[in-house]
Amino acid sequence: MAERNTSKRILIATLGLLLTASACGGGSSDSSNSSAATANQYDGCSSEGDVAQTPDGMSLQCVTNSVGELMWDAAPTPTTLDAGSIADATSTTMAMSGASGTSVIPLKSILGGDCDPNGPAGYSAGIGDAKQWSHVVPLGAMVGTHVTPVDHIYVYYPKGSDNSAPGTFTVTSPADGTIVSIEDFQKSNGYPYPDYRIVIAHSCDLYSVFIHVGELQGPAAQAAADAARDGRWSGSIAVKAGDVIADESRSPNYDFSTFATKAMVTLLNPDSYREKETWKPYTANPFDYFPAAITAAYEAKTLRTAAPIGGTIFYDVAGTAQGMWYVKGTNGYRGVGDEAAKFDNNGKIARGYWDTHLAISPHNVDPSAFIYSIGDWEGCPCQFMSKGNVDPSSVKAGGQPTVVDLVEFEYLAPDGSRMDPSKPVRGYKLKAGNSVVGSLAFQVNDDGSMMVEKRPGKDAASFSGFSADALTYVR
Repeated sequence: MAERNTSKRILIATLGLLLTASACGGGSSDSSNSSAATANQYDGCSSEGDVAQTPDGMSLQCVTNSVGELMWDAAPTPTTLDAGSIADATSTTMAMSGASGTSVIPLKSILGGDCDPNGPAGYSAGIGDAKQWSHVVPLGAMVGTHVTPVDHIYVYYPKGSDNSAPGTFTVTSPADGTIVSIEDFQKSNGYPYPDYRIVIAHSCDLYSVFIHVGELQGPAAQAAADAARDGRWSGSIAVKAGDVIADESRSPNYDFSTFATKAMVTLLNPDSYREKETWKPYTANPFDYFPAAITAAYEAKTLRTAAPIGGTIFYDVAGTAQGMWYVKGTNGYRGVGDEAAKFDNNGKIARGYWDTHLAISPHNVDPSAFIYSIGDWEGCPCQFMSKGNVDPSSVKAGGQPTVVDLVEFEYLAPDGSRMDPSKPVRGYKLKAGNSVVGSLAFQVNDDGSMMVEKRPGKDAASFSGFSADALTYVR
């Protein structure tokens, strides 16, 4: 029992767990594998890439949504990316932004399920009792294999809370809605303890996603048997604001995301999220959707003190080095590594989807500190600061190569004393270390791409120009 609870705490505490959406599952029972399906198949699709038409002539394409289900979606139309956006070699015409020349994929088509177009636009209840929490980690964490800023907050309970009496810690639905999918990680990922992902459609424009919650309770329990058998369930279960949907008492700590149409951000290169985490543009600050009293209670537990308290993932600044980057020709966020890979820090074994990721962005708790988050630093998905805390937004297109010395960092409590990161204090700061582990050379190009060379064991002063090891990154 203790081993299982420790495993969950480590997985979440390091934020290094790989969350995957299976390539297939669900979908219709239709046996046709034709690449030119008929309109009669509009009620389901059986093979990704199949095409069809609705009775009114709308073109459809069979795609895999975020929970691994096959579903019909509006077929993509040819598009040309803006000059500031760089298309990967593997890009297709599908886009997920309101940018000129691209089409918008509705949130409901990404997260799926039976949604109410007239449902709630905000929350009317909480997701748990803040008085029981130790702290909340805001959006945008870059830790371990989470190389780019993450799109969920992390809710933590006090250490020693494992194996509490059932019902001690519960997770609740923040608004009326419909549970549309559940994934059982104990089944699909082999976890030795109850661990679920729950997606709730409050409306077609507002979704809540809970990850790593415990035993299903209340309305959600109806799907437990099916989820345990197949690893995932999809359907429609009505839920009310405040309903208990999971019990966190056995092994507390979980992730929470809000995705909303009104929060959608136009990304610099939408195609980078075509194959994985397609919901990214809709990432919302959850605290913007709770009633004021609940928001105040949750913000008081959040480690960040700078606005927005709930954090953000949107740090891209066009024409500069700041933001999220992916090696050109590697499918954007999807990457080319094994989606089921797990990182072994001791052996420096990576080769996961994150290998080709790079983020140079403000820290999610201390935005005055800039993190250089590298997917493959000698096989390690690692995070560093730079000597002198170089601001990536100051590195602009058209300039000479910038070379920074990379250093590890430590955590300081607000009073300036050294802080144990396993016991975080609200408002903590980062302090760059003195020992140089290597350097990073980068140059933003006029076309919006960036030349990058990772230089482990070599300081900035030794740089004389890009070598054959340099790679081109795009947004």
